[in-house]
Amino acid sequence: MAAPTRVHVGAGNSSPAAQGQARQRLKIAAIGYVNARHGIDATAELAKAALLRLGQAAVEFGEALPGQPLKNRRTDLYRQGNYETLQLVAISYASARHGIDADSGMAMEGVRTLCQAAVDFGEALPAGEVPAKRNGTPLQISRGVSS
Repeated sequence: MAAPTRVHVGAGNSSPAAQGQARQRLKIAAIGYVNARHGIDATAELAKAALLRLGQAAVEFGEALPGQPLKNRRTDLYRQGNYETLQLVAISYASARHGIDADSGMAMEGVRTLCQAAVDFGEALPAGEVPAKRNGTPLQISRGVSS
């Protein structure tokens, strides 16, 4: 039995329309990445650009979810993220949509897996810097009061 997914789309702080649009962009980015790796015009540069777009779409999806799954994450550093799982899931998702085994159940499970990988990708980004807490004692700039 597959592990339950943590992605719940449709309720919370974000509008369902924004969540759906972010999910669609994530799916399109995954399909684009997979297709950028094959064909006569496939290049390493094109595949790298498609992979970076997939990472950006993953972060945008996480930001559109209800709650704050990416709270305190440096989402601007998505280019430094670990893309391995996201790549594999994108390939699986695109492949689940074609072939003899393709059906609506496979496609839906592929979407759920892709969404979960996107959230995991965002959650794995570096945490933002938390400002140091001051203890309330004023800083002494000189050696103190002289007599």
